[in-house]
Amino acid sequence: MFSLRPFATTAFLLAAPLIASAAPQPIDLATTLRLAGADNLSIRIAQEKLAEARADADVARERMYPWVTAGLGFRQHDNNGQTVEGRIVEADKRSFSTGIALNAQWDLGEVYYQKLVAQQRARAEEAAVATQRQNTVTEAALAYFELLRATATIGIATEALELSSRHYSQFAALAASGLGFAGDVQRLAAARARSETAVAQARESARIAAARLAELLRLDPTVELMPNSAELVATALVPASADLGSLVAQALAARPELAQADAQLASVREANQGARRAPLIPTVSAQASFGALGGDTGHRSWSRDFDSSNDYGLGLSWRIGPGGLFDRSRVRSSDARLRRGEFEVEQTRDVIRRQVVEYHARCQSLSAQLASLRVALDAATKTAELSRERRSLAVSNALEDLTAEEELTRARRDYVATLAQSAQAQYALLRALGGVAATK
Repeated sequence: MFSLRPFATTAFLLAAPLIASAAPQPIDLATTLRLAGADNLSIRIAQEKLAEARADADVARERMYPWVTAGLGFRQHDNNGQTVEGRIVEADKRSFSTGIALNAQWDLGEVYYQKLVAQQRARAEEAAVATQRQNTVTEAALAYFELLRATATIGIATEALELSSRHYSQFAALAASGLGFAGDVQRLAAARARSETAVAQARESARIAAARLAELLRLDPTVELMPNSAELVATALVPASADLGSLVAQALAARPELAQADAQLASVREANQGARRAPLIPTVSAQASFGALGGDTGHRSWSRDFDSSNDYGLGLSWRIGPGGLFDRSRVRSSDARLRRGEFEVEQTRDVIRRQVVEYHARCQSLSAQLASLRVALDAATKTAELSRERRSLAVSNALEDLTAEEELTRARRDYVATLAQSAQAQYALLRALGGVAATK
């Protein structure tokens, strides 16, 4: 039976020298998921957007409260002035005032609907945080399995290089003594060169995969991450027998993207209602000032008869025109945004349905591929064993042995790659259903 442990262990030993300045750090899937959900910049950005949306909702609510102003004033007038009756007179005067004023203006319709809009936007951002968290954890899982695949491939390529190097050394010695064909030596030299290239490519892929995983987890990318080779196994997070229709229904009920789209549509709907109804509700304004006033004619004094001076006011008003009554353009614009929001929600539903069908089909296909590749791997392993036996009995040639070993290498590489792809597809399907792997 084929086992991943031998070449995976070799891969870890080979991966260590890639960065001599940093000690290799082991990491497993559970740690990856926990770190991805705990300290990711994309999640933090989404959380700050949520905080901003909640603050905007508070701002909309606080517009209902009055504001206070306090101050001092000095005024002086020289020469001509106009009396209440309209006569022009020469009047020099100065005055001084001090006090506080209480002002309030309630655009009751606008404030009410803006508050509802802000609340729905905050709800949408809450769903956006959940969406980003699920995306980040899923991306980390996919990156972890990519690192597993790349690391295991190093072991496969290294074993192939060791075999081709051993064959080359043996047949080079035979050819030098006149007992071997020089053409076989050249073929083996080409095979060894291909194996060396494969090892270099595998190391590059593993290093890049480790750096990308470190970026997602906010770790130092110069530190070599060593995944747990035992976790590269067939994974079944979603039962293969699950009905596709029930999976689609589950996704439509659980996906946070749909909750986000619904909340965004609700905010647009509230804004549409505000465009139609808010102008009908009057604006209420109120003012009250409390202070003191003093002054005199000419330039004699600015504080004579300084005593209290209070004013009060209350009014109702309706805005007519742009932004108020009979603003048809504003209503048409709001109607268009509402229709667009409805289309976007349905588009989100279509995307979710497609993702479930796509990842479900991929999981099924990869499961079938794994079964076929398992048969191919067992056959290639048996062929290589028989070829080695024939070689030990001197009844096979170098090319037969090389062909069998190359076929085994291809079978191993294909099986490992499909194992990783199958695990990635399972996590992608789980994400499409609105779930996410445990992070604790």
